[in-house]
Amino acid sequence: MKIDLDRQERGRSRLDVSGEVALGLGEGRPERAQVHGEIVVDNVESRFVLGGTLTAEGRAECGRCLADFDLSWDVPVEITILRDVDSDEGQEDSLVIRQRSGEVDLNEALRELAVLAFPQAPICREDCRGLCPTCGIDRNAGTCDCADEDVDPRWDGLP
Repeated sequence: MKIDLDRQERGRSRLDVSGEVALGLGEGRPERAQVHGEIVVDNVESRFVLGGTLTAEGRAECGRCLADFDLSWDVPVEITILRDVDSDEGQEDSLVIRQRSGEVDLNEALRELAVLAFPQAPICREDCRGLCPTCGIDRNAGTCDCADEDVDPRWDGLP
């Protein structure tokens, strides 16, 4: 996923983004994600401002039942490419890339944004019942005879 600074028209344009990024999030998280969508490119004076929301898709592990499922999440994009590489500008919240001319590879920036937008505890569906804390059965697939204790025994000694 690259953008050619020398061929980008002045003003506002749109850039289709589609590709795969390596996330490296660890066990139970997607190793790679497909990122796709459209971002707006504003080419003004000595900078390019890229903005919009992309969609990332990958295979993840449910935080409740531990089943693998296909996950899709939004990736907000705010990237500034500065053509004046000596500028001190760019201390705001958006990601800043400094490059005077040529092609800019957006893979690392999109990987970072996809990792930051990844949900902390992904779940396979809203009504996921998770695992039984006593026997470990998947409550979505079946039931068990374990007592459903609502009382935490650590609180028993309190008046």
